[in-house]
Amino acid sequence: MTSLVTFLGKSALDPQKGYRQATYRLPDGSTAQTPYLGLALARWLEVERLIVLGTSSSMWDVLVEHHAAEGEEESLRLELIEQVQRGTVDDALLDRVHPMIERALGRPVQLSVIPAARDLDEQQVILQRLALWVSRKEVLHFDVTHGYRHLGMLALTAAQFLESTRDATISAVYYGAFDMSEGGLTPVLRLDGLLAIARWVKALAHFDASGDYGVFAPLLEADGFPADKARCLVRAAFFERTTQIPPAAQQLRTVLQALDTPLKGASELFRDRLRERLQWAQGRSLAEQQRLLALRALARRDYLRAAILGLEATITLQCLELGRDPYNYQDRTAADELLQNELRQGEHPEWKKQAYWTLKNLRNAMAHGVPPSFDWVKNFLADPERLGQRLQAEIQRLTQANP
Repeated sequence: MTSLVTFLGKSALDPQKGYRQATYRLPDGSTAQTPYLGLALARWLEVERLIVLGTSSSMWDVLVEHHAAEGEEESLRLELIEQVQRGTVDDALLDRVHPMIERALGRPVQLSVIPAARDLDEQQVILQRLALWVSRKEVLHFDVTHGYRHLGMLALTAAQFLESTRDATISAVYYGAFDMSEGGLTPVLRLDGLLAIARWVKALAHFDASGDYGVFAPLLEADGFPADKARCLVRAAFFERTTQIPPAAQQLRTVLQALDTPLKGASELFRDRLRERLQWAQGRSLAEQQRLLALRALARRDYLRAAILGLEATITLQCLELGRDPYNYQDRTAADELLQNELRQGEHPEWKKQAYWTLKNLRNAMAHGVPPSFDWVKNFLADPERLGQRLQAEIQRLTQANP
């Protein structure tokens, strides 16, 4: 299903004739002369359905008069004119007018009286109504040319709302800019670039909460980023979530190289922000990459992952000090066991002993999910602020050259 959502307002210039005629220049360069851009867009886009929203005093009568046949439903049309003048049009009256409009337009039409969106309650009514009408995965176009000016803002919000709640695809948002007319032509602007920016803002927030690089892939591809490079983000997310740090870093370095070139569309606005979030992959060693990822996990309050990565960074450093292979499981296990023995025998500074066993005990308590044996561990697990501060302190001390 493809639908166009359009708003119907009222004209202060000529309440009898409605909106003035305009010759609109559509995005493909073609033109259409009409007082209602929504109708021209419906034909141009070849949508299957038209959703017309207006208030109780919108020009429903002019819309009907513009399409009704001579003498058709004359008493009903007169009743509609009177109700528009009184500002008392309701959905029951539009239901009676509905067949006439559908016959004239040759496609299914949804007509509805909406509140003026003066406050949150009225704005929610409009959003809830749209959610009821829009089917899942429907493709939607919006026309915000007519109606109250603030409805344009509401339409952009509605588009994001329907993307989230109905899994709808918002194809475009159009606005006929009458004040920008030149040479008798009124340009039709596309405002969906604002939606693209909103999607990026949402994606950044999602990533900062989840660490899922894959959320950026469709946004980059939509702006012409190579599909194979975008898929690297999806693979990197998988590798990192399964704690396969080297292949995750390799995938992200491929993306970082591609990000050296300016992007198109809204993606360019966020290129530097994206680079910042991938920069850990440029860490000079596995230990540095693990340390940076541990601190990033801690920033999003993923305490268990922070503890795991912090401890793994410590073991990696121990491998390097012993000349062992940090990518080999047996070498890592042996290095960790040796470090523990040395700590028990007092062969390392007290700060290192305290930091290691604190991090180890906190990790074990969170990983196993059972009440810890030590009261001090229980106390940390009961206070998110203290837990975060202690994890950060111990990770920093254990994984930096000069603690």
